[in-house]
Amino acid sequence: GLANCSWLDPLSPDVFERWPDSAGSTPYVAIVEEGETIVAPQGWWHYAVSLDTSVTIMRNFYSLGNQQELIRRKDSALAHAIGVHVLKKQKKLQDQPDSVINEIATKTVAKLRETFVANRSKRGASSCAGGYPTKQPPAA
Repeated sequence: GLANCSWLDPLSPDVFERWPDSAGSTPYVAIVEEGETIVAPQGWWHYAVSLDTSVTIMRNFYSLGNQQELIRRKDSALAHAIGVHVLKKQKKLQDQPDSVINEIATKTVAKLRETFVANRSKRGASSCAGGYPTKQPPAA
């Protein structure tokens, strides 16, 4: 699997001096309310800040023994979410039976998985999520 690591702190005052490439990134910001969950797929760099006193529970692991099962479950859950929350809301698909929506969603997730695997193999093995650096840069 990919290691979880990055020395980049997006809130650091010298972030753009230490990590100039980060200036070109596009952050996606979300506020997660009590009882809600946010999922960051493996390999997606993420940064979390608590806006209030809170308890955060994070589960972020798997092994070679459960890798395929985990991928199957996550792909299935993603296909379901795409079907319910995206495809069913499209005017041209609203009247389609669930079987058609599920087929489109499943094919979409399969294409995403195929693209992810191809891009990952192009990058080569990396010891850090998304190819982010594994060594701390020199202090500014």
